[in-house]
Amino acid sequence: MIVLENSRVRLEWSEADGTIRRLRDVSKDIDFIAPSSAATPFRLEKDAGFSGVFERFEWSMEPSGGGNQVLQLSWHTPEGVIVSAIVSLHGEDDFIEFSCSAVNGSGERLLSLEYPVIPDMTAITADGEQDFVAHPFATGFEVQNPMRHFEMGGTGFRFMPYPESFSGAAMQFFTYYGKNRSGLYFAAVDGEGHPKWLNFYKNESGLLEASFIHGCEDIGAGKGIDPGYTLQVALLEGSGWYEAADRYKRWAVCQKWCARGKLSDRARKDGSGWLHEEMGAATFGINAGSDRTPWLQAYHDHIGTPMFHILGPDWTNAPQTFYKGVPGGFDDWFPTRFNGDNIALMKEHGDKFAPFEFDYLYHFEGADGPLGKEAAQKFPEEKKSIDKYRFPFLCPAHPYTHDFHVRRDEALQQCDQVDSIYYDISANNILKICMDDTHGHPVGAGKAIEDAYRRNYADTKAAMIEAAGRYVPMGTEMMNETMLDLIDYYQARAGGQPAAPLEGWPIRELLKTGEAVLIPMFTYVYHEYGALRLDGWGKLTEEIGSLYYFTVARTYLWGGLYELNYEYSPMESLGGAENAPEEHYYPFEPRGYAFSDKRAAYLSLYAKLRTGAANKYWAYGRMLQPFPFECSEVRMDWFHYNHGKDSAEYNNSGELLTNSIVHSAWDYGGESVGLFFANVKEEEQSIHIRLKPNDYGKTACAGRLFMQGKEEEPFHCSFTGDGETELRIPSHSVILLELS
Repeated sequence: MIVLENSRVRLEWSEADGTIRRLRDVSKDIDFIAPSSAATPFRLEKDAGFSGVFERFEWSMEPSGGGNQVLQLSWHTPEGVIVSAIVSLHGEDDFIEFSCSAVNGSGERLLSLEYPVIPDMTAITADGEQDFVAHPFATGFEVQNPMRHFEMGGTGFRFMPYPESFSGAAMQFFTYYGKNRSGLYFAAVDGEGHPKWLNFYKNESGLLEASFIHGCEDIGAGKGIDPGYTLQVALLEGSGWYEAADRYKRWAVCQKWCARGKLSDRARKDGSGWLHEEMGAATFGINAGSDRTPWLQAYHDHIGTPMFHILGPDWTNAPQTFYKGVPGGFDDWFPTRFNGDNIALMKEHGDKFAPFEFDYLYHFEGADGPLGKEAAQKFPEEKKSIDKYRFPFLCPAHPYTHDFHVRRDEALQQCDQVDSIYYDISANNILKICMDDTHGHPVGAGKAIEDAYRRNYADTKAAMIEAAGRYVPMGTEMMNETMLDLIDYYQARAGGQPAAPLEGWPIRELLKTGEAVLIPMFTYVYHEYGALRLDGWGKLTEEIGSLYYFTVARTYLWGGLYELNYEYSPMESLGGAENAPEEHYYPFEPRGYAFSDKRAAYLSLYAKLRTGAANKYWAYGRMLQPFPFECSEVRMDWFHYNHGKDSAEYNNSGELLTNSIVHSAWDYGGESVGLFFANVKEEEQSIHIRLKPNDYGKTACAGRLFMQGKEEEPFHCSFTGDGETELRIPSHSVILLELS
């Protein structure tokens, strides 16, 4: 065996083929890998697919001082490709570092290199019952007992679909751990946004496997792969996914996407403060070109705070719809067709709006069609994604795309004085690959595509700000960490699951049973740096079910704005009338579901908290690990009809068992700590906590109670000598304990 080890970690490779055979937590006497003979050391992807076949393996151990150990590995394939790896263990570190490359001496093309491959991992706790994988897919999901619930060739994190980012991952780390026993941290140390896939799934041996796939960014015969960054595999205590997130955060906030500093330091200076401080709730998809003033007035009357409206796409000169096509060049976008009454009423209420744009979709038979065709993004046949990419895309690196992007939105700002701009199908959910080297990038592109998206965003934003004479926030569909310095807000849907579409659908069945749950992984790492999350996928109707109460509370307590969504279904019925399908950009089925005053009052409670007492925490705070306490669970029903009619999720319904108390903890600039407890049940609840302010470096605790339709009240709680107290939380109300 080939061995790297210290007093904390031991890694073994086969001398015969270089496969990883053992990964051991030495101090805890835990082996993560089962004995097996079916593992592969690497996988090379060519046009014919993936292969780990080689004819010669070599290795050497470099002598180095200071207790450092460096292992060099190389595999020679029959076609003349040499795959190399360097693995390092420094002193008594708890992590091992990998780097890899492939020198291509063949006449074939290399598309990607998969390395390292950590194969045949087993359960960490008894029967895997307390094992978890936490992955930043769609900003963060956690799956319990992946050994049981992942399927070979099925459910798992590999070749993930929408949103693409890093193969669906918004960040570049994940963790597999056994609760309070041990665990592993996997991360790419890449501050430049190179293409990669973060994999954790069940392999052909029926065991768990972790790996990284590195995309080739200059594809061609004789051209190799050199990712230019390292990978880390580290030991964890197994205390929870926050442990891995803390480790990643120490690196992540030092990267260029956090260089603008914390949101609290810049929002009021740059003019984006209204987005974070004044908006109590959001809507998405209200028709831009038709009169929707009755609904806008109803929202204002019942919710009672300014709202942020991302209007539907039906404002362009040529159709921009979900089923009749998209605009092409400039003349397909202008003149615009915004309904003036809607805009006037929003301004009267202090609301703000952003137009919806299908950012990189393009009608190649429309205006400037020949120019668009020259800039068309060309995808490979094998996309390493479940998504098929049948849409017509522009490549962001083509000069025409850049110039059109800037010109279009600068003109939009000049013509319509928009408050903000929103991009759907953009940098965070399109594969960063283009095979057409006539665009000025190499075949494959990768980071060249990433850089082009960044340049297009930055130049467009600057042009819009110049035209407006003020800051113009920019938002996108979904989020990727590498865009954090350019994007001010993003629309997400996972918070509404299972009563929401798209995000998380590969693990949707596990979300329905509660074996998979949404976690605030992206928020925990980045919230104090931005961007604002819009989530919930809701309606103010009784028919969507009681899960609404949980979803609203969780969205706000995790620092977001709840979003009322009207993309694939009608608005709430007012006085028996709802918006007509023929005026919409998707041919939805009429529903007749009435506007619920009760649901609106509940949303109002949180909207006013967001713009009031909770604002400094939910807008600018640093998320802390949750405060430990016990609460009951509640079974809540849900109905999902706001989706495409051809989807299997359309008209889906069920029940979900959730915690009856939603909780979050926040630090505001070191000045104070806010502990929030939201009761999502119809009945009053009591919980017992043990709280000592000095655990947070504070000396005092004050409580406040927030209920629907009432002014905030002081909440008096009596602590025993060891910090125990009882919190009695009325139905559908929120308690804030503030430590200072």
